[in-house]
Amino acid sequence: MSLHDSLRELVAVRGAGVVDEAEEFRGALDDFLAEDEATVGEINLLVDAVRLGAVRRVLDVLDHGAAPEAAVREAGAALARDRGTDDPARSCWALAALCFALGKVDEELVRLFRADAGTVSAPQPPTAPHGRAPAPVDPPQDVTDRAHTPVLGEDSVSSRPTSTMPPDLGPHSTSPKPTPPETAAVQQPAPPYVPPVIPEERRSSKAGVFLLVVLVALILGGLVAAGFILLRSGDDPTASDDASDSGEPTRTRDPKKPDPVLSDDEMLVPYRVGEGADAVSMIYAVNIDGTSRPITGGPVHVLPTVSPDRRTMTFGQGPVPFVQIRWDLESAGFEPFFPDAGPCAHALRPGWSLDGEQVALVCTGNDKEPDGIFVAGADGSDPQLVVDDPLVAGSPTWVSDTEFIFGLKESDADDAPVSFWRGYADGRSAEPFDVGVSEGQVSHVDWSPEAEKLLFLVSSAGPDADQVGSVWTVNADGSDPQVVANGLYAHPVWSPDGRSIGVTVVDLEAETEVLGYVDLDDAGAPDAAPHIIENPPAGEVGIPVWGTR
Repeated sequence: MSLHDSLRELVAVRGAGVVDEAEEFRGALDDFLAEDEATVGEINLLVDAVRLGAVRRVLDVLDHGAAPEAAVREAGAALARDRGTDDPARSCWALAALCFALGKVDEELVRLFRADAGTVSAPQPPTAPHGRAPAPVDPPQDVTDRAHTPVLGEDSVSSRPTSTMPPDLGPHSTSPKPTPPETAAVQQPAPPYVPPVIPEERRSSKAGVFLLVVLVALILGGLVAAGFILLRSGDDPTASDDASDSGEPTRTRDPKKPDPVLSDDEMLVPYRVGEGADAVSMIYAVNIDGTSRPITGGPVHVLPTVSPDRRTMTFGQGPVPFVQIRWDLESAGFEPFFPDAGPCAHALRPGWSLDGEQVALVCTGNDKEPDGIFVAGADGSDPQLVVDDPLVAGSPTWVSDTEFIFGLKESDADDAPVSFWRGYADGRSAEPFDVGVSEGQVSHVDWSPEAEKLLFLVSSAGPDADQVGSVWTVNADGSDPQVVANGLYAHPVWSPDGRSIGVTVVDLEAETEVLGYVDLDDAGAPDAAPHIIENPPAGEVGIPVWGTR
């Protein structure tokens, strides 16, 4: 019998409460398991998972709908750090085994992590947590950036009353050099099928001649068919007759590049579940058809972005000041976006360049105050200060491979007016960018290469104003400003095809927001009613991303 099966029997006999206290659990293991059923190292690891609170953390995020594998990997990485080891695979196995015993995950997940970890045979004495107690953090409602509450998020950095939250899953903000969480293991594909070798004496010479004739015929037929296809497509094997007949531009993907993981109909959206210190903010992929799937397990994950190839996500990991995390959407592997402590160890949401080779972002430092806009490589390398101004606001959006648009406050007051500016990746002096709006507050600028327009939000100005208003668009040179969506909208973002705009729709009286989108092809726009996403994840919606941000 496998050890995880024995643990399941132990829970069935003694009840789920057997894993509540480390000392009780250790005694139960000693009494229940046979001498050769587990090594000293395995028992110590299982007990440490209970004693250091890792089991409770992973159970909490699973109860909030997190994907089991992602939840176990994140909690396993944290457990490994708390034990002072650099081998999270074994910690993941221990958590998966205990969660299986409690009926929370399938046996397949246990076997996956057991294969990663190998045999946990080396005796390991229990280790005390080496990290400091979690620092007081902002309440989760502050980091989800509700439109009707001016808080830390896309367009502001502010201090708030603190409350205790679960420890974060990445490097602590007080560490001189963040320790990257282990990336997720990727299962190796099975070896290709190799047909058995037929002994030569069993083969018929006639059969061999027949097979050779068939093979030659197939090759000739394939060459003829390929030539016919090339002739029809004008020597372009990627051309489509249907697309050319429609008269609409087509978007063809480079066959040399991997396929996207996030579909064009999916947004990445943080949702806050729970109240007070027990709240968890986790990121979901939400399809416009109403289906959704959890991506991360929290506890404080906000402000996602997606790369141009739709295979990589970044998000801010709390508590504030945020640490930017890079997340592989295919493997669920993750690591700090900036591997070394430096000027961008804490930063707000980055903007990806159009070619996916760079990011521009507001770096805040340990004091939560903006230091300016930095441009770095897509791998987090070589961050360079290109806009040296502490009044920068929001997330930059690239309009070419060398230029981006960003917001700049007129003063350090929380309600100071914001104007847009054009910045340069090479550090040239920024220039004002006039969008032709003389009244109201502008924010949430976002560029669509498909629509070839910038969108932005225009809301009321003043100390009591909420960032709720109408969505406008403007050309890259600032010409032709126009309203495309009238209403109580917040946090607008372009869709990948540039034909729709994702938004949160605000009910000021109920103080709630719901996720939706505005189809720019709808008749009657800009006054057309938005499409509300039905059956969203539970909890309060945060700032979404749809196209590249």
